Amino acid sequence: MYDIYGVSKQDFNQTIEDFRKRVHPEDLPSADKAMQDIITVYEPLFAQFRIIRPNQEIRHIQGNVTCIRNQQHEPERLIGINHDVTDQLKSQHKIEEQNERLRKIAWMQSHEIRKPLANIIGLLHLYDISKMDAQLTQVMQYLKVSANELDDLIKRIIQRTNESDE
Repeated sequence: MYDIYGVSKQDFNQTIEDFRKRVHPEDLPSADKAMQDIITVYEPLFAQFRIIRPNQEIRHIQGNVTCIRNQQHEPERLIGINHDVTDQLKSQHKIEEQNERLRKIAWMQSHEIRKPLANIIGLLHLYDISKMDAQLTQVMQYLKVSANELDDLIKRIIQRTNESDE
């Protein structure tokens, strides 16, 4: 625990007040409420909060606390475990940012590429195949097939992107 808080054993008294002075000021109201809740609720409490180490580094902590009671059910002491989840949160944030970039790429692929493709398909429908020679007719048919395949591929990209949002 001393490593998590960046303090030595002699600098950390393991009191609520000692804990409170290390909690990030913005998280102190919710941390205080969690401490009050653990005394009034008879179940373990799970809370997430930030701390500020002596070197001013901010770390994210997942705290699991249980209140130990005497035979009269009065609180005697708190026992808990703190986990530093800073690196996990950074990784999660990085994944979320990457997913957002991938969504933007998929949107661009599906919308910006689809527009000129729709134009090509529309222009192909304007040609009167009956007035073309055999070689040009074959080229136009290949072009239509390829354009439709590309259109189907773009539709699948859109579908997969929408599935990942669910």
